[in-house]
Amino acid sequence: TMNTLVLLCLFCISFSHGAPAGEQHFTFIPTHRMFIKYIRMFSVFSTFVQCPTGWFRHGSRCFLLVKSRMSWLNAENHCVSQQGSLASVQSPAEYQFLQNLADLGGQTSAWIVFSLQNTWMWIDRAGFYYSNWQSLSSVSSNPCAYLQTQAGWANTNCATTLTFFCVRIPQC
Repeated sequence: TMNTLVLLCLFCISFSHGAPAGEQHFTFIPTHRMFIKYIRMFSVFSTFVQCPTGWFRHGSRCFLLVKSRMSWLNAENHCVSQQGSLASVQSPAEYQFLQNLADLGGQTSAWIVFSLQNTWMWIDRAGFYYSNWQSLSSVSSNPCAYLQTQAGWANTNCATTLTFFCVRIPQC
């Protein structure tokens, strides 16, 4: 498996460098067999990519449920100290995963998103392609939103203290 990991790294490096000045550049077109081999190597490689202790993997990201209640800003600062950010939610399946994780942790709500100049956005700058509003109060006075384990999203004042999720990319 270590040889596979080294081979995968070399493969990635080979595509990251262009041809030296004055040399011809040939386009590399992998065959189907080579493609299958690299997919298998990637599968082996992904087993080395893990979430830190206490974090839970869902898809390509790691999530941490923090049960300490904090304001939205303090929650984000805490996530940054853990090499992450407050969790963004990118799909219904991911939302259900977070709802279940919060519920298993004995929580009913957790910070997720905020609004800047009346535009909802994720702190990690992920595209805001999925939303699940259950109730929406005045955005100007309640610019931070949270998930609920038994419903969709709701918003409130950012100084409210809630539990929260941090998200980060798995590390090798």
